[in-house]
Amino acid sequence: MNKYELDVLFLSINNTILFSISFSSFTSESLNNFTNADFSTLLLINRIVYQGYFLFLILAGTCGNLLTAITLLRAKLRKYTTCQFMAVCALLNIGVLLTNTLTMMLTLGYRIHFRSLFDLGWCRMNVFVAQWIRGMASWILVIVAFDRFRQTKTVRRTPTRKNHMVFYTMFTTSFILLILNLHYLLFTGSSIPLDDNTNFIACIFHKHSMDPIQRFFASTSIWQELVTIIIVVSTTFCFD
Repeated sequence: MNKYELDVLFLSINNTILFSISFSSFTSESLNNFTNADFSTLLLINRIVYQGYFLFLILAGTCGNLLTAITLLRAKLRKYTTCQFMAVCALLNIGVLLTNTLTMMLTLGYRIHFRSLFDLGWCRMNVFVAQWIRGMASWILVIVAFDRFRQTKTVRRTPTRKNHMVFYTMFTTSFILLILNLHYLLFTGSSIPLDDNTNFIACIFHKHSMDPIQRFFASTSIWQELVTIIIVVSTTFCFD
């Protein structure tokens, strides 16, 4: 396998995820009619999305979320726990843009495999941090909704300096997500030999891998995301 084939592999994985429903009715005959011109059009669309739109999304999203966090952390607003949670959520959204979105732009738009530049340790740490930040952003967004509901039911608010709910909630959420995403830090990725006698770090769970752990997490990743969403709602209800 050479690097061109790896680029096609990453592109095919992404396009399979995005267009699996549309292509599910394709027959072998229709696939044979997929000409080079059609493939070039697909590559052009891919370039526009991942080089143009994603770059705009990263720049605009980072600036917007940063301004939101600065505004919510002003003295008049940060005394409310809801504003503190929303400020944290804005900062986490920046983290999502600079980890998941940036990695997708580099990989699928510029064929720069950022997570595969060094070794498995680098790959696993990047994936773990990206998944942890993405999970934190989702959990905090739900917690904001319930905290807002709690604030509407509270007649007299406790001063912020005596209220450590935000810190305890962040610490508990961080620890739970660390446990839920620990498998990314321990098992993600594998080394693939290339034609030029070098190895490429494939920073994914591969369902056709010889490693049963790789196959297990590759086949259950969607369910793991679903369980995480269920857990966050249940946990938030318990705390409230």
